[in-house]
Amino acid sequence: MMSRNHVFPAGKRVMTTDSRPPDIYAIADIHGRADLLEVMLAYIAEGAAAHASKPVVIFLGDLIDRGPDSPKVIDQVCATLELYPGSRLILGNHDYYLRELLRGTLTSEDAVNWLDWGGVATLSAYSDRPVPDLDNIAADIRHRFPHHVDLLENALTFKEIGRFCFVHAGIRPGVELIDQDAYDLRWIRAGFLDHLDLFRHIVLHGHTITASLRPEIHSNRIALDTGAYRTGRLSAAVIRSDELSHFVCTELTTEGGISIGEWRPE
Repeated sequence: MMSRNHVFPAGKRVMTTDSRPPDIYAIADIHGRADLLEVMLAYIAEGAAAHASKPVVIFLGDLIDRGPDSPKVIDQVCATLELYPGSRLILGNHDYYLRELLRGTLTSEDAVNWLDWGGVATLSAYSDRPVPDLDNIAADIRHRFPHHVDLLENALTFKEIGRFCFVHAGIRPGVELIDQDAYDLRWIRAGFLDHLDLFRHIVLHGHTITASLRPEIHSNRIALDTGAYRTGRLSAAVIRSDELSHFVCTELTTEGGISIGEWRPE
C-alpha cells in the first residue's frame, strides 16, 4: 500500500466556501496518540517547506480519550492552527464531552458515558485528582490550559472547501449543510454510512473505524478513522487542486518506531 517510508524513533457554525489552499490535510480521530500525530505533522511541515507554501490542516475531531497523551495532542493541534492560517478543528463527540465539562454543563448521563468511553484516560492525563472529582479537574484545566478551552470553544461542526465537506461523523442525507443537526454531525452512523447516493459535497469523515483499518473511498464519502488508539495507525487525506491526491498514514513498526507512508489511490 505504501510507496514511501521513513522510520522515526518512538517517541452550529455556518462556514462559507473558502479560497482553496495549495494542500489540505484532513486528519481523523487521533484519540490521544500524540506520538503518531507528531510524525504526521513533521511530514506536513516537510511538504510545506518543499513547496514554499502553507497548507490548511483540518482536524476531524476526537483528539482525546482512550490514548495516553490527550493534553499533548491538544497542544499540537493548537500549535498547528497557529502555524497554518485557515486550519480548523471540527468538534468530535469525545471533544464535546470535554468542552461541556469545561463549561460546567456536562450532564450526569454524559459524564457516565464519557468515562466509560475513554474519558478516564484524558482526565488522568490532565490531573492527579481522583477522576470522579470532575469539578476540580475542570477548574485545574481551565487554569493551566486556557488555550485548550479556547480551542474547543472555537471548534466548528463542519467546514466546506470546494467540492469537499469536512465533518466528524457524517451528515444526514436530504438535509442542507446549514440545517444539519450538530448531534448528527458528531454521532451519525446509520442513514449516512449506508447511503449510496451522491451528496452535494464529497464528505470526509472519521468517527467510525473502517473495516479495512485503512482509509476507504466510497462513492460519496472518504472514511479516515483507522483506529489509531488501538491499531497504532493514524491516517490523513491530502486534497490538492480540489481533488483527492493521496493518503498519508503514520503507524507503529514492529521495532517500536513510527513509519510514515503515502498511498495514491488508483
